[in-house]
Amino acid sequence: MHLTECIDLFSESNVFDYEVRECVYNWHFKTSTNFLNADLQLNLLFGALCWSFTFGGLSMLFLKPKWAHRSNFPYMTYAYTLIFIQGPLSFWADYLNMANDSIAHVIDRSFAVIMFAVFLWRLTSLFHFARPSNFFLQLAAFSFAMFCFMNGQDAQEAYDIEGWKFWHNLWHCFPMFLTAIEIHDRYFLGEYDCDSKQQSSCMLWYRRQMSNLSMTVKSSLQRADGSFSKKVKTM
Repeated sequence: MHLTECIDLFSESNVFDYEVRECVYNWHFKTSTNFLNADLQLNLLFGALCWSFTFGGLSMLFLKPKWAHRSNFPYMTYAYTLIFIQGPLSFWADYLNMANDSIAHVIDRSFAVIMFAVFLWRLTSLFHFARPSNFFLQLAAFSFAMFCFMNGQDAQEAYDIEGWKFWHNLWHCFPMFLTAIEIHDRYFLGEYDCDSKQQSSCMLWYRRQMSNLSMTVKSSLQRADGSFSKKVKTM
């Protein structure tokens, strides 16, 4: 049972019915993978990348932004969870037990789901307090990471070991992409401080973009309507 199968089931009915719920339950609580007892021959690079979440948590401590003090996002708790829980769990499940039947898969999967939800919370905080380019770059990195994760799930389902290694390694590069974005934002663009007096100006950028888009669409529709009216009159 794989997550992609559950998504396919849901897409067929668009209803979170018993069959879909059972699929999600079986996927979440299974203690083995499709590669049970397989000779995966995982190299040291694969094992090292499992610790990328620990690296990401450490980088969060060193690159702590000023918005972390103004947001209700649990910034430090999230960073320490990445360092001391998610990183070790990833190594335990993906490197040490990928071909074994182990409770490590269930625990790792559970924390991954929680951290996925918390990262969405982080994105909302970035939307309100961070530089717009920072928000959009992290959103793009997150989207790419999910693309890699889902391709890794497909590779597992197809028993494509090399394909799974490739996509899973890219998925584990996600924290490093975020670190690169934060370094660029702080040291190349200059540290951004959206304090309480400036908060409205942070949101103003987004409102301006939507306003400009609305005006562009409205103007295009008016021109199209005017052109159509002229054609009707000449007929």
